[in-house]
Amino acid sequence: MKKEVAKLKFEEWPYTNPIVSYLYSRPPIIWRDMRVQLVVYETDIENVRRVIPEPLEPRTNRVIAWISKVELAATQGSFGEAAIYVQVKFGDAEGDYEPFLYVNNHLPLTGGREIWGFQKKMAEIELFQEYEAVRGQVNRLGHQIVKTLVVPESEATMDEVGWSRDGVFSLKYIPAAEEGQEPLRQLVLTKGTVTVQEGKFFGGRGSVVFERSQIDPTYLLEPKHVIGGFFGQGDLYLPLGKILHRY
Repeated sequence: MKKEVAKLKFEEWPYTNPIVSYLYSRPPIIWRDMRVQLVVYETDIENVRRVIPEPLEPRTNRVIAWISKVELAATQGSFGEAAIYVQVKFGDAEGDYEPFLYVNNHLPLTGGREIWGFQKKMAEIELFQEYEAVRGQVNRLGHQIVKTLVVPESEATMDEVGWSRDGVFSLKYIPAAEEGQEPLRQLVLTKGTVTVQEGKFFGGRGSVVFERSQIDPTYLLEPKHVIGGFFGQGDLYLPLGKILHRY
């Protein structure tokens, strides 16, 4: 008599799909020795309203453009990431929200969307050191949707960037598999930590340009006044978040 093969019991499943060859491990996500470039600027507060989901409300008109590269020391492989943060609030919570977020590797794209609901899409992402400046570039579908320049001029701290107090908001939004059923919709707040390495983070002049694309309309957050730019080397620690609101 042929012996029946045991099925995979759910308590034996790994953290993620595919259950017979899982893609990523449980958070926290850790990046070491990442190169990161940031440009901080101001836009019109109405532009912020156009790119955030309810029930979030704009908190400031400050925008942070981020481009980073992680080569080896990361729990999700080597990849580039680009994000545009706006500053928002929900009740007493003050955080940053990423209406535009891009990576160039399927692993952080899948994990970021499945766990936290980060608004990730694939794109071509590069950081170049040219003459006195560092140039960041994000290309997608033939458009240069983000171009940033930073001229490092003096040592700086991450506190000078002006991040929000309580972390990063994300919208976990998964369509239903059955017709007529409700999708999963959650507002999540995650308290990640970005630290810079001593003597390896600099501030100076900055510039940011968005090419007009209706598919990736980063231009909706057009800069009105550039506050400054930053470039250097640091580390990131991203734990699981907290669900603040269910739609």
